[in-house]
Amino acid sequence: MKKTFVIILLSFIVSSFTYGIEIKSKGENVTSEEKSADTLLQIADATFQAQDYKTALSQYQETLNKAKEEFNNSVEVEAMSQIARVNLILGDKEEGRGWLNEAKARATDSDPMGWSRYLGVKGRFEWKDNDLKTARNTFDEMYNYCTVNALWGRAVDAAHMIAIVAQTPQEQIEWSRRGIEAAEAADNEKWLGPLWNNLACTYYDIKQYDSALECYKRAREYHWHYSNETAKLFADYQIGMTYRALGDYEQALKWLRPVLAWAERLNNHSAIGQACEDLGEIDIAQGKKAEGLNFFKRAREEYKKARFDQTWPEIWNNINKRIKESEN
Repeated sequence: MKKTFVIILLSFIVSSFTYGIEIKSKGENVTSEEKSADTLLQIADATFQAQDYKTALSQYQETLNKAKEEFNNSVEVEAMSQIARVNLILGDKEEGRGWLNEAKARATDSDPMGWSRYLGVKGRFEWKDNDLKTARNTFDEMYNYCTVNALWGRAVDAAHMIAIVAQTPQEQIEWSRRGIEAAEAADNEKWLGPLWNNLACTYYDIKQYDSALECYKRAREYHWHYSNETAKLFADYQIGMTYRALGDYEQALKWLRPVLAWAERLNNHSAIGQACEDLGEIDIAQGKKAEGLNFFKRAREEYKKARFDQTWPEIWNNINKRIKESEN
């Protein structure tokens, strides 16, 4: 149950990489009015990558206005698609859906940049609607389209999303590995941390812990090179939790204790809760019932602060179950 949370968390981390697009230096020393729609789109994408979503929303709107002035239909579609996506991330799905419909009306498959961006956002709305079959078809279309048009960064994104919405572990593993191969072929290493992580999560969920550990270690290499501090924290945590699942408590503690201290410094309630839950399980397994129960109770407190009682009922219900079992 807890691992599902980790997969979804990292799916949002990977979504911060907007198909490998990076801000360019050109245009930085001129006013907004002098910048082209293409340049404004690059700036907005960079802000999106930095996960400053409210600022990105404003910048995508500015990009859209400039694209209309320039009659740049391709950038119009990309900007409208991203306005929809940011609204989805910010929790305003219906506002986002309206913008997605606007993008659909302007999108055409003769425009690779606009069409591929639209498909990527369309699939994410279907995913969030829990219409996984339709989302799978959309991301399949996106993957094939981007491969034909040599849009390798976006092909990686499509493969990554197929791995998320796929309904069997075998498909998840296949598409995670396709995404890894595509990212390596495109020399786009920023994707490799999240891609290896999702593959590891699949192996973990089917209890192939040795394979999961190997993949989590690969993921950590890339997260520590490219990702933000929160992603690095969870990369370390996942290695510790997997050692615990393997029954190697000595190694697990070497990872989980520093993770807990790090999470406390960041005041990351979800990470504190997860580390405490794993440390509690180790204590219980080693016969330290009182110590384990204390860790479980602290995990529950942190999950409450993280609002898991409202947003992640599986995790919330499980920690309450473990506390009750440990009290008997």
